Amino acid sequence: MFSRYLTYYSPAIQFVIFCAIMSMSMIVGSFVVELLNQHFLGVASSSLKELKEISPQLAFRLKILNPVLLLLILLLPAYLFAYLAYPKPATYLGLQSRWVSASFIMAVVLLVVSLPFVATLEMWSTYIPWLKPSNNDSYEVLSKAMLKGDNVSDLLLNTLAICLIPALAEELFFRGCLQQVLLSWLHKFPYTALLIVAVLFSAFHGQLSGFMPRVFLGLALGLVYYFTGNLWISIFMHFLNNFISVFFTFLKERNLIHFDIADNSTVPLWLGLMSLILSAVLIYFFYQKRVPFVPIAVEKDEEPLTE
Repeated sequence: MFSRYLTYYSPAIQFVIFCAIMSMSMIVGSFVVELLNQHFLGVASSSLKELKEISPQLAFRLKILNPVLLLLILLLPAYLFAYLAYPKPATYLGLQSRWVSASFIMAVVLLVVSLPFVATLEMWSTYIPWLKPSNNDSYEVLSKAMLKGDNVSDLLLNTLAICLIPALAEELFFRGCLQQVLLSWLHKFPYTALLIVAVLFSAFHGQLSGFMPRVFLGLALGLVYYFTGNLWISIFMHFLNNFISVFFTFLKERNLIHFDIADNSTVPLWLGLMSLILSAVLIYFFYQKRVPFVPIAVEKDEEPLTE
């Protein structure tokens, strides 16, 4: 179809092709998942949003189907685009960068210290009418049902279906591909590109009450990848963020703890603001240690690929 790798072409053309691949994957993925919902769950996608209670059996099946959806609409188009964009897809996606243990440690610290501010943002969202959780109950019902389970097997399944696969698929798609394309296109305004990706990342989840917190988290993930060039760090941060919710919910289900990790009403304002300050300091650490961003591209004078 193309006589050259996509990175030979302008970033605008790359973006159009990326959107086309994404759109086709969304259409095919939605069609496949709708069929699976009706045959495997016995419930149409539209009906799922209307359910006020999710049975354990339905929640289990949802945990199986959710990774399938992510693989179809995020992971597959990300790999396909990287394959068409550059001779070494893993390099294009930032998966062959040098592992620096200090960066991983600081990334974990950044995620942990940012959590109180994330909770504060979610609490502030309740004061914005169109972001109130009451307007988005279906997501809350589904997510809480999928997190339930007090067996080790439930913890392992949740770790795979809710933590690992989403972290891989979403980071490869949003940071590995979309951020790479937008940074090449908006090279004079890199932080605008990062913010756009963070907003789209948050919008993808479809949870209004979590929109602002996910924009912040998406921006943090984007900044870490932009400054380090190592997507594994962003993947690990994303995985850890999801795993904290899964693990503490598991402990609560087993009555080992008695507080709800999702309850943001107990976070004092001073702690949220301190969290924001510390997060900014740690992001500045990554900025100081940054690796200059250079868009990955095939040299313009290379020989065309044979068709």
